[in-house]
Amino acid sequence: MNDQQDPMARNKALAREHLRLIWQASQMGGELNNEDRRTAEVMREHPEHTHLWDRLDQLTDAEITADGTNPILHIILHTTVENQIARGDPLEAGQVVNALARRGLSRHEAVHRVAEVLSGEIWRVLSEKRPSDPGRYAAKLAKLLRSGATPSTRTRAKRRSHPQRRR
Repeated sequence: MNDQQDPMARNKALAREHLRLIWQASQMGGELNNEDRRTAEVMREHPEHTHLWDRLDQLTDAEITADGTNPILHIILHTTVENQIARGDPLEAGQVVNALARRGLSRHEAVHRVAEVLSGEIWRVLSEKRPSDPGRYAAKLAKLLRSGATPSTRTRAKRRSHPQRRR
């Protein structure tokens, strides 16, 4: 089945092409809208994947996820949280990131923690074939705060080996 016949393959190809174009435009100093600018910033905050961005349209799934991580999904989730914060919708996303940062997490790691909650909610919506529930998402974010999330040893080690720009 080719990309024209398989909607999932076509959507995947379009997402990869969009990310590749955002990356290239950002590298050449091109103008980007706010969401694409945030995507480019998030891509730059993940230097371990920069070797992929210019070639997303040429790489297989196996080449992209060689280390067991899907960097495309990671960037999309991270950017989604950044967009939620920028829009203030839901308000809890920004509140939780700020609260986690006050507890000692880098802003980057705090966004990742919120993205983990978001990915769980997306998984629930897809697997249960139910509509998104903003109240449930807000409750899960509140639970994240109640869990006492603080920097783990792994987070501190990662921050030393992979420093992130603070905003």
